[in-house]
Amino acid sequence: MYKKAKPMYSAFFTLITLVYIPSLALAQSLNYRLPRTEFGDPNLQGLWEKRFATPVERPANLGNKRAYTNEEAVVFEQRAIERRNAREAPVEADRGAPPVGGNIEFRTDTNFLPDMPVEVARINGELRTSLIIEPENGRFPLRDESMEFRARYFEMMNNNFDGPEARPPGERCLHLGPPLPTMTNADGTHIQIVQTQDYIVIYSEEAIQTRIIKLNKEHPENSIQKWMGDSIGHWEGETLVIHTDNFRPEHTVSQIASSEEFEVTERITAISQNELLYAYTIVDPITYTAPVVAELPFTRMPAGQKLYESACHEGNRAVMDILMGARIIERDLMNQGN
Repeated sequence: MYKKAKPMYSAFFTLITLVYIPSLALAQSLNYRLPRTEFGDPNLQGLWEKRFATPVERPANLGNKRAYTNEEAVVFEQRAIERRNAREAPVEADRGAPPVGGNIEFRTDTNFLPDMPVEVARINGELRTSLIIEPENGRFPLRDESMEFRARYFEMMNNNFDGPEARPPGERCLHLGPPLPTMTNADGTHIQIVQTQDYIVIYSEEAIQTRIIKLNKEHPENSIQKWMGDSIGHWEGETLVIHTDNFRPEHTVSQIASSEEFEVTERITAISQNELLYAYTIVDPITYTAPVVAELPFTRMPAGQKLYESACHEGNRAVMDILMGARIIERDLMNQGN
């Protein structure tokens, strides 16, 4: 048995769609019509990537400044290049141990992530200062109580070593990053879109995460919570609209906080043969005081490029070693007590 979308949700998102999305997506889609699949749907299939350094959330000092000037974009990219060069610099072989309580960075890991993106995301001619465009300040409208919950959650996750179930999902290689892999940008995101008449699959190179989106269906009446949630989709002209709910609450990350009420509506529209506009709207009344709307561009990967496995392996040994270290600390404390 399947359930229909919540009535309040449906009405609310009709309003959100009318207010926030058409100014960019619909205007451009009127000028471009994708080739069709054998089923008559717009053909989004292929390999796509997003490579830019624009953050999800706007730096607070920029206020309501939605776009950079060309000169400001040059400065932004130069600073991003400097950070990339520093990150890729060799690590000193004779460096000493970190200070007690100090942060052990992932320099040796990130050395193997070359050519991090440095460009500013350009959408509809604007050099965006953030992916978030609503609220107007480009920042997550966190509730005060949700900030307190997040602090407690991360404290618990970072200091709970009772067993593997208590460790963060990324550390266990169950799920990396935000609820949906396409929502943020770090080292660039590469995806493959595959379509059939009844399903769309979005395969993400990052940690080999695969989303299966049911077309023209409804959410299950008693759906269990899943990694990446439960997704249903439909076509609105040239735009693929996807609604996803039933996320696991452990999805919450520093970039995008979430609760069991977290829902996302995505809109994917081709603005040319080699460009996609990807927009999403988050609703989570427990975490946020208002909907969050973000936009980001995808481009088709050059001919001849492929997706390669980006397997997470830390859970194979790291969790075992972390828990072993916790047991040693407990043993030493008990010995001190005796």
